[in-house]
Amino acid sequence: MNVLADQRELPPVRLHIPRSVWANMLDHARRVLPEECCGLLAGHGSQCSRLYELENADHSPVRYSAEPRSLIAAFRDMRERGLELLAIYHSHPTSAAVPSRTDLAENYYGTVPRIIISLAVNPPEVRGYVLHPDRWQEIELVVVADPPARGSIIDY
Repeated sequence: MNVLADQRELPPVRLHIPRSVWANMLDHARRVLPEECCGLLAGHGSQCSRLYELENADHSPVRYSAEPRSLIAAFRDMRERGLELLAIYHSHPTSAAVPSRTDLAENYYGTVPRIIISLAVNPPEVRGYVLHPDRWQEIELVVVADPPARGSIIDY
């Protein structure tokens, strides 16, 4: 299947992901090899601030589904913190960082961006998408500095 991005679907989307969140996402993908990892990124607007590692209930190297208890706990915590779901991430342990047929067919969260981490290359390739039933639209992922810790003094 030749899937092409249709840039007319949505305005350009950009997610800003702090370095520590980015590093934790890659670490999660590596730790659960040979299985696919899955998780959520939350924050406000386009600014990610929190990562939620989910358990892959399928324990599979070629597919994932979030274990229900970990998914419910993540959404409960988001609600308590006043955070929005900004993206869903998962890994492709042995294939490219592009949406698979399964990714497109099992898109239960509409236009919530998807981040795919390919561990088939070193360093891992990480790309983001908005998925549609028969195609995808790539989005920009921007790694940004971690915000200063609350109460810290910043020297300029």
